[in-house]
Amino acid sequence: MIPFLKKKIYLTRSDEDNLNFQRYFNLVQKKVDARELFESTPLLNILFIKFEKLIIPETNIIFTSRYGVKALTGIENLKLKKVYCVGKSTAEIAIKYGYQKVQFSEEGNVSSLINLISKEVKKPQRFHYIRGKKISFNLKKELSDLGYKIKETIVYDQVFNKLSADQKKLIIDGKVLGTIFFSASVAKHFCDNLKKVSDGFLFFCISDRVANIITSSDTEGKYIVKVAKKPTQDGIIDLICKKDILY
Repeated sequence: MIPFLKKKIYLTRSDEDNLNFQRYFNLVQKKVDARELFESTPLLNILFIKFEKLIIPETNIIFTSRYGVKALTGIENLKLKKVYCVGKSTAEIAIKYGYQKVQFSEEGNVSSLINLISKEVKKPQRFHYIRGKKISFNLKKELSDLGYKIKETIVYDQVFNKLSADQKKLIIDGKVLGTIFFSASVAKHFCDNLKKVSDGFLFFCISDRVANIITSSDTEGKYIVKVAKKPTQDGIIDLICKKDILY
Protein backbone atom coordinates (compact mmCIF):
# COMPACT_ATOMS: atom_id res chain seq x y z
CA MET A 1 0.00 0.00 0.00
CA ILE A 2 1.14 3.55 -0.65
CA PRO A 3 2.78 4.59 2.67
CA PHE A 4 0.68 7.70 3.23
CA LEU A 5 -2.61 5.92 2.53
CA LYS A 6 -3.82 3.86 5.48
CA LYS A 7 -7.46 3.37 4.47
CA LYS A 8 -9.38 2.00 1.54
CA ILE A 9 -10.63 4.04 -1.40
CA TYR A 10 -14.06 3.12 -2.75
CA LEU A 11 -14.44 2.53 -6.48
CA THR A 12 -17.97 3.41 -7.55
CA ARG A 13 -18.27 2.29 -11.17
CA SER A 14 -19.62 -1.07 -12.32
CA ASP A 15 -17.80 -4.18 -11.09
CA GLU A 16 -16.24 -4.68 -14.53
CA ASP A 17 -15.01 -1.09 -14.71
CA ASN A 18 -13.68 -1.20 -11.15
CA LEU A 19 -11.72 -4.35 -11.94
CA ASN A 20 -10.31 -2.84 -15.14
CA PHE A 21 -9.23 0.28 -13.23
CA GLN A 22 -7.43 -1.83 -10.63
CA ARG A 23 -5.65 -3.79 -13.34
CA TYR A 24 -4.55 -0.56 -15.03
CA PHE A 25 -3.45 0.89 -11.70
CA ASN A 26 -1.21 -2.14 -11.14
CA LEU A 27 0.32 -1.67 -14.58
CA VAL A 28 1.43 1.90 -13.90
CA GLN A 29 2.07 1.53 -10.15
CA LYS A 30 3.86 -1.79 -9.99
CA LYS A 31 4.93 -1.44 -6.35
CA VAL A 32 1.35 -1.07 -5.13
CA ASP A 33 -1.22 -3.87 -4.85
CA ALA A 34 -4.54 -2.37 -5.97
CA ARG A 35 -6.39 -5.01 -3.95
CA GLU A 36 -4.98 -3.49 -0.76
CA LEU A 37 -5.78 0.08 -1.77
CA PHE A 38 -9.24 -0.15 -3.36
CA GLU A 39 -12.60 -1.68 -2.57
CA SER A 40 -15.19 -2.19 -5.28
CA THR A 41 -18.49 -0.64 -4.22
CA PRO A 42 -20.35 -0.45 -7.54
CA LEU A 43 -23.02 2.25 -7.55
CA LEU A 44 -23.77 1.68 -11.22
CA ASN A 45 -24.84 -1.26 -13.34
CA ILE A 46 -25.18 -1.04 -17.11
CA LEU A 47 -28.03 -2.82 -18.87
CA PHE A 48 -27.59 -2.95 -22.63
CA ILE A 49 -30.70 -2.72 -24.79
CA LYS A 50 -31.00 -5.42 -27.43
CA PHE A 51 -31.95 -4.43 -30.98
CA GLU A 52 -33.19 -6.75 -33.68
CA LYS A 53 -32.04 -4.16 -36.19
CA LEU A 54 -30.50 -0.71 -35.84
CA ILE A 55 -30.19 1.49 -38.92
CA ILE A 56 -28.05 4.61 -38.71
CA PRO A 57 -28.13 6.50 -42.03
CA GLU A 58 -26.39 9.59 -40.63
CA THR A 59 -22.74 10.11 -41.59
CA ASN A 60 -21.71 11.30 -38.13
CA ILE A 61 -22.01 9.41 -34.83
CA ILE A 62 -21.56 10.83 -31.33
CA PHE A 63 -20.43 8.71 -28.40
CA THR A 64 -20.35 10.24 -24.92
CA SER A 65 -19.36 7.02 -23.14
CA ARG A 66 -17.64 3.73 -23.78
CA TYR A 67 -20.93 1.97 -23.03
CA GLY A 68 -22.43 3.45 -26.16
CA VAL A 69 -19.53 2.10 -28.21
CA LYS A 70 -19.84 -1.36 -26.66
CA ALA A 71 -23.59 -1.42 -27.26
CA LEU A 72 -23.03 -1.25 -31.02
CA THR A 73 -20.47 -4.05 -31.11
CA GLY A 74 -21.03 -6.26 -34.13
CA ILE A 75 -22.68 -3.66 -36.36
CA GLU A 76 -19.87 -3.60 -38.91
CA ASN A 77 -21.44 -1.18 -41.40
CA LEU A 78 -20.88 1.69 -38.94
CA LYS A 79 -17.10 1.42 -38.80
CA LEU A 80 -16.43 3.84 -41.68
CA LYS A 81 -18.66 6.60 -40.34
CA LYS A 82 -17.19 9.72 -38.75
CA VAL A 83 -17.18 9.37 -34.98
CA TYR A 84 -16.98 12.14 -32.39
CA CYS A 85 -16.17 11.11 -28.82
CA VAL A 86 -16.34 13.01 -25.54
CA GLY A 87 -12.76 12.19 -24.59
CA LYS A 88 -9.65 10.14 -25.26
CA SER A 89 -10.70 7.04 -23.31
CA THR A 90 -13.98 6.74 -25.23
CA ALA A 91 -12.12 7.33 -28.50
CA GLU A 92 -9.64 4.57 -27.66
CA ILE A 93 -12.52 2.14 -27.13
CA ALA A 94 -14.05 3.20 -30.45
CA ILE A 95 -10.75 2.59 -32.25
CA LYS A 96 -10.36 -0.75 -30.46
CA TYR A 97 -13.77 -1.81 -31.78
CA GLY A 98 -12.83 -0.95 -35.35
CA TYR A 99 -13.98 2.63 -35.99
CA GLN A 100 -11.52 4.25 -38.38
CA LYS A 101 -12.50 7.94 -38.43
CA VAL A 102 -12.44 8.97 -34.79
CA GLN A 103 -12.06 12.44 -33.29
CA PHE A 104 -12.28 13.39 -29.63
CA SER A 105 -12.25 16.46 -27.43
CA GLU A 106 -8.93 16.93 -25.63
CA GLU A 107 -10.53 18.29 -22.45
CA GLY A 108 -12.75 15.23 -22.19
CA ASN A 109 -16.03 16.98 -21.41
CA VAL A 110 -19.26 17.72 -23.27
CA SER A 111 -18.53 21.43 -23.67
CA SER A 112 -15.26 20.72 -25.45
CA LEU A 113 -17.01 18.10 -27.61
CA ILE A 114 -19.51 20.76 -28.71
CA ASN A 115 -16.62 23.10 -29.52
CA LEU A 116 -14.92 20.37 -31.55
CA ILE A 117 -18.04 19.65 -33.58
CA SER A 118 -18.66 23.38 -34.14
CA LYS A 119 -15.16 23.79 -35.57
CA GLU A 120 -15.01 20.61 -37.63
CA VAL A 121 -18.53 20.15 -39.01
CA LYS A 122 -20.52 22.57 -41.15
CA LYS A 123 -24.19 23.18 -40.36
CA PRO A 124 -26.76 21.76 -40.77
CA GLN A 125 -25.20 18.30 -40.96
CA ARG A 126 -26.89 15.36 -39.27
CA PHE A 127 -25.61 13.39 -36.29
CA HIS A 128 -26.74 10.21 -34.60
CA TYR A 129 -26.23 10.50 -30.85
CA ILE A 130 -25.76 7.13 -29.12
CA ARG A 131 -26.51 7.48 -25.42
CA GLY A 132 -27.77 6.01 -22.18
CA LYS A 133 -31.29 6.42 -20.85
CA LYS A 134 -30.20 8.79 -18.08
CA ILE A 135 -28.22 11.88 -19.02
CA SER A 136 -26.97 14.81 -16.97
CA PHE A 137 -26.49 17.13 -19.98
CA ASN A 138 -28.89 17.71 -22.88
CA LEU A 139 -26.41 17.43 -25.74
CA LYS A 140 -29.15 17.08 -28.35
CA LYS A 141 -30.67 20.44 -27.40
CA GLU A 142 -27.31 22.21 -27.32
CA LEU A 143 -26.31 20.97 -30.77
CA SER A 144 -29.80 21.55 -32.19
CA ASP A 145 -29.67 25.15 -30.97
CA LEU A 146 -26.43 25.52 -32.94
CA GLY A 147 -28.17 24.40 -36.13
CA TYR A 148 -27.29 20.69 -36.32
CA LYS A 149 -29.81 17.91 -36.93
CA ILE A 150 -29.63 15.36 -34.12
CA LYS A 151 -31.23 11.94 -33.86
CA GLU A 152 -30.87 9.99 -30.63
CA THR A 153 -30.88 6.27 -29.91
CA ILE A 154 -30.84 5.00 -26.33
CA VAL A 155 -28.73 1.85 -26.28
CA TYR A 156 -28.28 1.22 -22.55
CA ASP A 157 -29.80 2.01 -19.19
CA GLN A 158 -28.01 2.91 -15.98
CA VAL A 159 -29.24 1.24 -12.80
CA PHE A 160 -27.96 2.85 -9.61
CA ASN A 161 -27.17 0.95 -6.43
CA LYS A 162 -27.16 2.34 -2.91
CA LEU A 163 -24.36 2.01 -0.39
CA SER A 164 -25.12 -0.53 2.31
CA ALA A 165 -25.70 0.59 5.89
CA ASP A 166 -22.28 -0.83 6.83
CA GLN A 167 -20.54 1.04 4.01
CA LYS A 168 -22.19 4.31 5.03
CA LYS A 169 -21.15 3.81 8.66
CA LEU A 170 -17.53 3.20 7.66
CA ILE A 171 -17.52 6.46 5.71
CA ILE A 172 -19.17 8.48 8.46
CA ASP A 173 -16.84 6.99 11.10
CA GLY A 174 -13.73 7.92 9.09
CA LYS A 175 -12.75 4.34 8.25
CA VAL A 176 -12.67 5.03 4.48
CA LEU A 177 -10.16 7.43 2.94
CA GLY A 178 -12.32 8.53 0.02
CA THR A 179 -14.07 7.64 -3.19
CA ILE A 180 -13.43 8.06 -6.92
CA PHE A 181 -15.98 9.50 -9.34
CA PHE A 182 -15.69 9.24 -13.11
CA SER A 183 -19.15 10.63 -13.83
CA ALA A 184 -21.41 13.41 -12.59
CA SER A 185 -24.44 11.11 -12.39
CA VAL A 186 -22.75 8.69 -9.99
CA ALA A 187 -21.40 11.58 -7.88
CA LYS A 188 -24.92 13.02 -7.61
CA HIS A 189 -26.36 9.63 -6.68
CA PHE A 190 -23.73 9.22 -3.96
CA CYS A 191 -24.38 12.66 -2.47
CA ASP A 192 -28.15 12.23 -2.65
CA ASN A 193 -27.90 9.03 -0.60
CA LEU A 194 -25.21 10.01 1.91
CA LYS A 195 -25.76 13.31 3.64
CA LYS A 196 -22.65 13.22 5.83
CA VAL A 197 -19.02 12.12 5.44
CA SER A 198 -16.14 12.19 7.90
CA ASP A 199 -13.88 15.22 8.11
CA GLY A 200 -10.98 14.82 5.70
CA PHE A 201 -12.91 12.43 3.43
CA LEU A 202 -11.46 12.66 -0.09
CA PHE A 203 -13.48 12.96 -3.28
CA PHE A 204 -11.31 12.16 -6.31
CA CYS A 205 -13.01 13.68 -9.37
CA ILE A 206 -12.35 13.17 -13.07
CA SER A 207 -13.36 16.76 -13.91
CA ASP A 208 -14.50 20.12 -12.55
CA ARG A 209 -18.05 19.26 -13.59
CA VAL A 210 -18.03 16.20 -11.34
CA ALA A 211 -16.45 18.20 -8.51
CA ASN A 212 -19.16 20.85 -8.80
CA ILE A 213 -21.82 18.20 -8.19
CA ILE A 214 -20.21 17.46 -4.84
CA THR A 215 -19.55 21.03 -3.71
CA SER A 216 -23.11 22.08 -4.60
CA SER A 217 -24.68 19.11 -2.78
CA ASP A 218 -26.09 19.02 0.75
CA THR A 219 -23.51 16.49 1.91
CA GLU A 220 -22.02 17.62 5.22
CA GLY A 221 -18.47 17.25 6.52
CA LYS A 222 -15.12 18.96 6.12
CA TYR A 223 -14.31 16.91 3.07
CA ILE A 224 -11.59 17.50 0.46
CA VAL A 225 -12.27 17.60 -3.28
CA LYS A 226 -9.43 16.72 -5.66
CA VAL A 227 -9.76 17.20 -9.43
CA ALA A 228 -7.60 15.43 -12.01
CA LYS A 229 -5.51 17.67 -14.25
CA LYS A 230 -6.59 15.52 -17.19
CA PRO A 231 -9.93 13.66 -17.39
CA THR A 232 -8.33 10.24 -17.71
CA GLN A 233 -7.51 7.21 -15.58
CA ASP A 234 -3.92 8.42 -15.47
CA GLY A 235 -5.14 11.76 -14.16
CA ILE A 236 -6.97 10.04 -11.31
CA ILE A 237 -3.98 7.84 -10.51
CA ASP A 238 -1.73 10.90 -10.38
CA LEU A 239 -4.11 12.42 -7.82
CA ILE A 240 -4.06 9.34 -5.63
CA CYS A 241 -0.28 9.00 -5.66
CA LYS A 242 0.60 12.56 -4.69
CA LYS A 243 2.30 12.80 -1.31
CA ASP A 244 0.37 15.97 -0.48
CA ILE A 245 -2.91 14.16 -1.04
CA LEU A 246 -4.27 15.07 2.37
CA TYR A 247 -3.85 18.83 1.88
